[in-house]
Amino acid sequence: MKVLLVTDQYIDIRPDGCYCNFALLGTLKNISSIGELYVVASKLSAKKAAAQPLNQRIDFIDANRVKHFKPLTSSLKEYFSNKGYNKNILKEIIPQMDLVVGYAPGHNLYQALKIAKSNNVPFMTFLVACPWDTMSNHQRLLVRLSSPFYYMWTKIVIKNSDYVHYVTKSFLQQRYPTNGKSLGCSDANLDKANPTSLSMRLEKSKSKQPSDNINIITIGHIDVRYKGQGYAIRAIAQLLKEGKSNYHYHLIGAGEGTYLKKLAAQLQVEENVHFLGRKTPEEVMNILTDADIYVQPSITEGLPRSVVEAMSTALPCIGFNTGGIPELLEPEYIAKLKDVNGLVQRIKDLEDGERYQNAATRNFHKAKEYEHSILSSKIRQFFGQIKEDIDK
Repeated sequence: MKVLLVTDQYIDIRPDGCYCNFALLGTLKNISSIGELYVVASKLSAKKAAAQPLNQRIDFIDANRVKHFKPLTSSLKEYFSNKGYNKNILKEIIPQMDLVVGYAPGHNLYQALKIAKSNNVPFMTFLVACPWDTMSNHQRLLVRLSSPFYYMWTKIVIKNSDYVHYVTKSFLQQRYPTNGKSLGCSDANLDKANPTSLSMRLEKSKSKQPSDNINIITIGHIDVRYKGQGYAIRAIAQLLKEGKSNYHYHLIGAGEGTYLKKLAAQLQVEENVHFLGRKTPEEVMNILTDADIYVQPSITEGLPRSVVEAMSTALPCIGFNTGGIPELLEPEYIAKLKDVNGLVQRIKDLEDGERYQNAATRNFHKAKEYEHSILSSKIRQFFGQIKEDIDK
């Protein structure tokens, strides 16, 4: 069986093979369980290469089975000149496939669905985030202006897909319902947690002194405004105004961070805001283990892997009421969207030792639901049903 993945995610073709990021690699592995995998993806430009950690070699896809779209987001002129090129690629490849998988949100998704339907090729959508929330909060005006169109197109695609894999249990399903068969299952696919993480966290909490530094972590690209680190920086500024100078905010993620660094300078919190840059998965887990609180201040999310990673180290977590975050955290650790005061209050609530330890214990056990062995089994079972349907 031949399966085509249509995605805006980046795949780089190098002399020794194809490379992608860590998250996409897991998706590719799961889809390849259905059949021989082909991909049409975005091409990584030299300008973006420094900020994109494409360090995962895809050893199960030959370079001759990967093609690249031309970009559609730089300008209106580019959109109209490249849209036809992308359409022709899809028209050439899709009729040869037994299944098309669209990675959503995506700029070429609607076109892929139309071509698949006209050629009687089954179509599955893999929905990882809400395009309306993502694009309407983007820093670029052109992207914000296009958000209503992509929202409408995505609703049409999801409704008419034969199969849909949602990464949430309810949020995306409610906003983008489908007439097809569906699975609600995260693609976080975590390694098994260190069994000593909880006991180490609880012991650390008991030995914490009021004057010790409290280290708060966020993981996310620091040039993507909707990741919301600016709200956390404002929360740190408010905590410092209240005399809590021992709070420190550490940001993990690629990017230059020009806006966030300027904001920290304006609020005079540079000494308490630390930009750690890009880290390896092993380094990330070590930093989370040493931290005290994880904050996910995003104003849009699917089901954030970084929160699950933090929970797996028994780290108390706080987030805004958006996307799949309420599916992960208890209501008492969720603030209203963009509410800095709410964020500050929830951080201060964790100064209570018993509450901190309860959150750590609950998160550690909750994270076990997202271990690779559990999620992969659910996903592969769903994909197996798709394969049986097509083989009939």
